[in-house]
Amino acid sequence: MVMDDETLSEEELAEKLAAIEEMLADDPDAAVEALDALGLAPEDSTDRYLRAAAIWLSNGAEEAEPLLKGLIVEDPSFADAHYALAGVYEDLGEPVLSARHMIAVLALDAAEDEESSAVGEAEEAKIVAAAEAALGSLPEELCERLGNVAVVVETRPHWDIVVDGFDPRALGMFEGPDDYGQRVLEIAPMTSRIVLYTANLVISFSDPEELEEEVRVTVLHEIGHYFGLDEDGVAELGLE
Repeated sequence: MVMDDETLSEEELAEKLAAIEEMLADDPDAAVEALDALGLAPEDSTDRYLRAAAIWLSNGAEEAEPLLKGLIVEDPSFADAHYALAGVYEDLGEPVLSARHMIAVLALDAAEDEESSAVGEAEEAKIVAAAEAALGSLPEELCERLGNVAVVVETRPHWDIVVDGFDPRALGMFEGPDDYGQRVLEIAPMTSRIVLYTANLVISFSDPEELEEEVRVTVLHEIGHYFGLDEDGVAELGLE
């Protein structure tokens, strides 16, 4: 419920809240000011979640933990609150608790997939085409070093890697021995692949142009992992 004079539709309110959430990482104080300007009712769960996230970023995990736990007690299906709490527990050095909430996120997001059918054959085909274009843009010397690295699509990460700490909302991952490891150990070539998670990509980037660009960025970053690079190394090779 909006308490000020401005009447917003549900879609407009959702857009404003999404913009505030994007603002959080760079400027938690500004995000809180924007929430204040919206004038949502104090009991609004999204408002409370965003304020808890701002407290986490500004004051630390310990202060945010009880706020996020309270939201989940009231609504166990609040996936975003589970996701934030998983990060809080990671900061607090509680990997078991973090994994528990990551698994909850995966289950809740997967249930939402079944209801919304956000990813169909057309969306999957766009992601595959964008990934192939990204690979085709690489310099020849990098293509030779890559060899036959497969690019595959999956809806979301599997629970068995999420329980080990993998982000259930990751956009992609590299799976297999990295280039450096193969050269040093001189082992027989093993299958390597880049996995793109279609539901996470489509839900995060609904605009077709933004989706295509994010697939490109994700593929190139995962190739950087193949070469054993950190973020700085990825940037130096232009894989971003």
